[in-house]
Amino acid sequence: MDTTITAAPAGKRARNGSVILTNRLCERRVPKRVKFYDRKCPGLYVSITTAGVATFSVKFTDRATGKQRTGWLGLYNPETFTVEDARSKVYGLKGMGGDAIAETSATEKIGRRSGARPSMRSSRSGSTG
Repeated sequence: MDTTITAAPAGKRARNGSVILTNRLCERRVPKRVKFYDRKCPGLYVSITTAGVATFSVKFTDRATGKQRTGWLGLYNPETFTVEDARSKVYGLKGMGGDAIAETSATEKIGRRSGARPSMRSSRSGSTG
């Protein structure tokens, strides 16, 4: 029996990419961007790019609008943010309610875009020489 994992296309309703997420799966190289949905934690998925970057996200229904939204959780890193860390984060947010997922994911996206890592120009601006 063949136990090869086949990746589903990243298009709409690509739920046949449902597997039990592992750290090894997140480190895998792929020929094109793929999404794997976690069977252990509903809503959690990892998106892996051709460059080898694995990003964890969670799909949830926004109680205010009734629409499905996606919240960004973080980037896979074998030392600082693993599959278990992503699952724990989702379980914790779900335990606090759906609004917590929306608020946390929105805050993290804003923080990530607003320059969490300083540019060379801004780090030098305070020194005179």
